[in-house]
Amino acid sequence: MKKIICLTVALLLVSIIALSAMGCSGGVDLQAMDKNLGNYEGKEAVAGMSAFDIVMEAFDNFLKEPNYTREEYFAFSSSVAKRNTHLIRKIVDGKVYNQEVIYGTGFDNGTCAKRFYYDTNTASYLNNSTKRDIKYDASTGEFTVRNWGEFKPFEGDLQKELYELKGKITTYDIYSRDNLSSKHNDGVYMTDGVYYCTIKIDCSQEKMKTTQRAALDEFLDMLSAKEEGFEIEDTTIDFAITNEDGAYKFLIWKRHEKYSGRHSSGIKVSCEQTCISYYTYGNAVITSDDLLNLA
Repeated sequence: MKKIICLTVALLLVSIIALSAMGCSGGVDLQAMDKNLGNYEGKEAVAGMSAFDIVMEAFDNFLKEPNYTREEYFAFSSSVAKRNTHLIRKIVDGKVYNQEVIYGTGFDNGTCAKRFYYDTNTASYLNNSTKRDIKYDASTGEFTVRNWGEFKPFEGDLQKELYELKGKITTYDIYSRDNLSSKHNDGVYMTDGVYYCTIKIDCSQEKMKTTQRAALDEFLDMLSAKEEGFEIEDTTIDFAITNEDGAYKFLIWKRHEKYSGRHSSGIKVSCEQTCISYYTYGNAVITSDDLLNLA
């Protein structure tokens, strides 16, 4: 999940918009390149395999992976704001390079182009929030950054930043079967040597206020929302997983969320968002173009 909206008192000045009818404006059209992801129609589950177990094993292997590239696309939509992002992350023998371009419209003021680099000793970052430098073509899905700026020393909590970049795939706690939705399908389906499955997370009010408290806090922060009245459907994460030399590894995962909350002004905002990550292994290289003035 991303920090998306900063809805301010300006909302109170736009009552000419049909505020009472706020909803997802057109939804989120973000489809994975693999048509089999999350599509199990007419397929028979592999005997003896569990979606939860294979995801947990792949996650353990992900934490130990020395070299990989993660490319991620994110789309958010509501009637008052939209956001699209593109992320590239490279892990190379302890070094970490992260690049993210965020483009927001409407009340989303988060447009920026960011980079982070950790060379195993020191960390550097840049954050260009000049909107005229950043473009997004909705018809092609292409992001363009005219000027990145320059890296400077990172002065934040480095261990927290490294954990966020290397140690997690979602804010939700998915590491216990107790946190699965009653509608979870634990089947695993194979097509052309790839394993496909879905984790469906229990997002009931009880779970969101306890086990999934960190995720709830992120949503409330996104919306500048009150806790009272926040609602979310059970979140799904679809996975495509490969087996390389006996080790399960993520190829793709896709998270989809629909939720609503009441802004501190009293306005109810409904939102939908999708995030897709693609993983490749063994060929990640951090280049001089990535490092700009650090090269």
